[in-house]
Order: sequence, then C-alpha cells, then structure tokens
Amino acid sequence: MAVFERLPDRIRKAVQDRILQNEEVKMCFLAGSSLDSSKDYVIITSQRVLVIDERILGSLGSSYVNIRDDISIDKITSIDITRTFKNKLLGQSSMGLQVDKYKYLINDGGKKEIELAVKLINDIKVGNKY
Repeated sequence: MAVFERLPDRIRKAVQDRILQNEEVKMCFLAGSSLDSSKDYVIITSQRVLVIDERILGSLGSSYVNIRDDISIDKITSIDITRTFKNKLLGQSSMGLQVDKYKYLINDGGKKEIELAVKLINDIKVGNKY
C-alpha cells in the first residue's frame, strides 16, 4: 500500500484540489501492469475512488496529471474482482466498480490491496467507520 504523503507532489495536489474539506484519504495503492511504465494511482477517500495517472504530452516530453476516474462511493452498485492467468502469476487482481450501466476498471493491482480496497469501499457504503 502507498502512503498518501509519499505520492508524487503533482498527484497529491490533484487529489487535494478535487476532494472536499471533510473528505479523508483512507487508502492509496498503485495499479497497472508491472510490465508497463505507466501506473495508475488509486486513492480511496471517505466519499470517492479516484484513479489518476501521469501522461506525457506528445513529443515535448512534459507530463501532466490526468484524473481518469472520479467515482462516488455511494453510487457504486456492485464490485467484482477478477484474476487472469497473468494476474495469478504476478500476484495481482483487477477490480470492477459498477455504477448504473457503466463499469469502471482498475486493472492489475496487488491482490491484497484490491481485496482491502473492496472491503473498505463496502464498509464505507454501509456507514461503518474504517
């Protein structure tokens, strides 16, 4: 699991600009294939799941922060965990968050981190303090 204070400055600033004052960061972890150079930063707060990545702007080589997903936890209707053969070999899992007719995918996170994230999201949904 990642520690919010140790995430890159640009990622932390993007999260802080996006969340409300009464929101609390509950969990952070990295997702994305260990073979890829790009990683997704998954931040779960007391009210939402944010998936953020850094992208390179064309041939200029400068990067920017991209908020891929901003999912309100109270709108999540179901969560599923999948494991491909590659995931099993690498100790990873993928998580799908269903909101209405759309499914948000968080691919290739650590198996234990994904399981903890599912538990945390379910606890927040039912109103338990975590």
